[in-house]
Amino acid sequence: MHAKIQFDTVQRWMQNVIEHGGTDAEAWHSEAAQKEIPYEEAYLNVNPSETLSPVERIAIYRRMFVLRMCDAMGIDYPGIKHFFGEEKFDEIVMDYVRTYPSNSYTLNHLGRNFPQFISESNLRDKEFLGDLARLELALTNNMDASDSPVLIQQDIASVQPDEWNTATLVPIAALELLEFNYPAAEYLRSVIDEESTEEPIHPKRNAIVVYRKNFTTWFKQLTDEEYVLLYQLCNGATVVQALDILVAQFPDRQKEFEHHVFEWFSDWIQRGMFSKILISKEY
Repeated sequence: MHAKIQFDTVQRWMQNVIEHGGTDAEAWHSEAAQKEIPYEEAYLNVNPSETLSPVERIAIYRRMFVLRMCDAMGIDYPGIKHFFGEEKFDEIVMDYVRTYPSNSYTLNHLGRNFPQFISESNLRDKEFLGDLARLELALTNNMDASDSPVLIQQDIASVQPDEWNTATLVPIAALELLEFNYPAAEYLRSVIDEESTEEPIHPKRNAIVVYRKNFTTWFKQLTDEEYVLLYQLCNGATVVQALDILVAQFPDRQKEFEHHVFEWFSDWIQRGMFSKILISKEY
């Protein structure tokens, strides 16, 4: 007769065995597993089937756990998976989870340390891959950002001319600005559109905005000028202050801005990037 074991003890034992990164035998004999249930006792309490031993039965769960982690990471990091191919990507994922084991009940947060892991690795093109991982993590995190009301053209039209001197634009919660040293967004766009990604990857400073509209996450490449203006607005500068900073950084482009700034603002409002306008009273 097998000794009676508390259910929560069995749960902890099985979790330790399933999550162990070594072989099946190493998992069963691991210190964490045997702290819950000694190997001999555990072996007697897992019934064999007609074709599988107790170790082989638990191995099914161990293999499925690995496959689910690789699938989850492939969903969050399709660009990096495409870069390496499925087999190499799965190897990298297993190295990653051994370095940064999950401590959450859900796989939704499994990849949150992946950019850090890549920066610490010896992977080829890791500088480019680090930018790509940051972009893909931002896209994943964007879906968890809270909802915000969205500014519309009528809100803009309701602001009096003299009120723009103190007006600030509040970005939606689901918006993030990112700077890169490599063309991560271009590469990911090619992957999404199933276009060729065989071109050599060279350094290229660039900036993008990640935002959510109608329950869908988007990313958009920004010009240097757009980035400067949008960055200032998203960090609390008034519209007038942001425009002054833009002109100060690009003094030879001032006349062009008279036309482009209107286009940029119209585009950002149409994309739903701002939540509201705050107007401070001047005394």
